[in-house]
Amino acid sequence: MVRQAVSLASPACRRLIAPIALALGLGVPAPTLQPDIAVVRRVFEEALACRQREFGDADARTGQAARDLGLFLRANGDAAGARRALAQVLRIDDSSLGASAPQTLEDAAALASVSAPVAAEPLLRRAAESPDPLVAGEALSTLGGLRKSAGDLAGAAACFRRALAKAEQADGRDGTPAELILNILVTLDRQTLGQHHTQTLSDARRLADLYRRTGRPREAAALEQQINAGPAH
Repeated sequence: MVRQAVSLASPACRRLIAPIALALGLGVPAPTLQPDIAVVRRVFEEALACRQREFGDADARTGQAARDLGLFLRANGDAAGARRALAQVLRIDDSSLGASAPQTLEDAAALASVSAPVAAEPLLRRAAESPDPLVAGEALSTLGGLRKSAGDLAGAAACFRRALAKAEQADGRDGTPAELILNILVTLDRQTLGQHHTQTLSDARRLADLYRRTGRPREAAALEQQINAGPAH
C-alpha cells in the first residue's frame, strides 16, 4: 500500500516523497536520461566559464551557471562533479545572498544530496530551517533517514516528526508525504517506545484516521485492531 501511494503521487510532491521513500526502503523511478550527455555537459561548463570571465567567481550570475551545471551533473550520476559545482554555488550564496536566504538553504540541501553522510548532516540541518516547507521537509526526511541508518532511532523519529509538520503544510494532512512519514513514525515508535506507548498509539490513530479520510476503511480497521490489541502503559 505504501508503494502504491508513491506511484500515485503528483509530480509536485515527489520531491518531498523521495527521501521518505528511501527511508522506507522503497525505490522511486528516476527520470529517463536524454542522449548526448557529454555535449550538454560541455554547454553547461562553457556557460559557467563565460560567466566567470565576465562577472567573476563571486557573482550571483556565476552562481546560477554553477547551479545549472551541478544539478545537471547530479541528475546524470556524476556525484563528484556535482559536489564541486554545488559547493561553489553555496560559497557564492553565502557571500552574495546570505547564509539564511531561502536560495542558500535550498542549495545547501542540493549539496547534501551528493555528499557523504558526515558532510551531509550539517548541510541538511541548515536546509531544515528553510521557510519553504518543501525544502525543509525534504531536508528533515533525508536527515531522518541518515539518523535511522546510523542506528539513532530516537533522533530519526524527532526529524521525521518535524518533517510531518512540513509535509502537512506543503501537501495537506492527507497527502502522500504525510502518509509515508506517519508510517515511518509508527514503526520507529514501536521500536523505541513500544507497541502500546501513548505516543505510538497516538501516531497509529492519526494514520488510521488518514486511511479512513482517504477511502481505505480496511487498512484503517486493520491498524485499529493493532491499536486495540492491548493496554497502553
